[in-house]
Amino acid sequence: MVKEFGYEYDAELNKPIWEKTKGKTTGDTLFGALCLRSGRDALKAIAREYPPRTVFLPALACDSMVFPFEMYGHTVRYYKLNKDYSIDTGSIMTEDEPVLFLYMDYFGLKAISDERLQRLKTKGNIVFIEDRTHNLIWDRASSFEPDYIMASLRKWIPVPDGGLLWGKISKSFASDTSFSSTRLQAQRMRHTYLQNGDESIKTAYRKIFSEVSDIMDLDEPSSMSAYSYALAKDTDWDRVRTVRKDNAETLISILKTSPHITFIQKEAGFSDLYVAFTVNNRNTIQTRLSREGIFNTIIWPLNEEQRITCEVAKRTEDFMLAAPCDQRYTVEDMKTIGYEIVRVVNDVNG
Repeated sequence: MVKEFGYEYDAELNKPIWEKTKGKTTGDTLFGALCLRSGRDALKAIAREYPPRTVFLPALACDSMVFPFEMYGHTVRYYKLNKDYSIDTGSIMTEDEPVLFLYMDYFGLKAISDERLQRLKTKGNIVFIEDRTHNLIWDRASSFEPDYIMASLRKWIPVPDGGLLWGKISKSFASDTSFSSTRLQAQRMRHTYLQNGDESIKTAYRKIFSEVSDIMDLDEPSSMSAYSYALAKDTDWDRVRTVRKDNAETLISILKTSPHITFIQKEAGFSDLYVAFTVNNRNTIQTRLSREGIFNTIIWPLNEEQRITCEVAKRTEDFMLAAPCDQRYTVEDMKTIGYEIVRVVNDVNG
């Protein structure tokens, strides 16, 4: 068997569920949310509800956050983040025309106060969109009610597709299952690789994972596959929260021993999507850890406008690593990951 940490979820086919759901999408809700193919599709669904207008996005935004709005003719404007990943409110809302405004609590860090949101709301002509991808598993702490809340589901559990959307949508969704079935194929191949170590399988599934999102680029937003919905509905979410929090606490306590690591997420229980931190010589460290089977997430590539707009976004792109702490792993696994990260970081930067 091959032992790796991080990267995409592997999966075995749940045959009873597959036989009942193959080729179907769901029209049901989960936690009161519409169930879509991805977080990207949730944003598409919002974007197509409105005629072209300006949308304010954080400069620290991936293509999956930008593309849905551009697809429907909106003009994207990026706003700045402060060093603590809160919003630099001086860089938003300078227009009198109707706008869309997306905000998110990066790694569970509060982006903007309810009071500030309420003041913005009194100006009118603003559609508020809260992205909860980074803190989906925890109770929402805000009392402010945005027009929409959305999140990517498949970052949290091993479903092949999944996005959630709370809010009023007037248009119907497509019923694509090709994205889900293709990703499921890659997940199953990764599972086989972890069992037998066949490097040719690894090359094949990595190619599928890297290209599969292209399926969503040109079509309308789609409902979630019935297969993923059934898996998500059967998930023990209390266990997900408990394991992730315990893992994050263990990892943070170990990483604190390195003087070369600066935390983005300093405490567990607020996000626990990953344990995010910054280091000098990030690329060298990432490469060395990957060779040892420890795959840390890095930030998506930013465009030049994003880098110029926000120094925090640029620094995050250049220096951040995000270590896995999800429910695939035990506290003992976290000790293995943590001590090896510390060793490599100290060796490179010592």
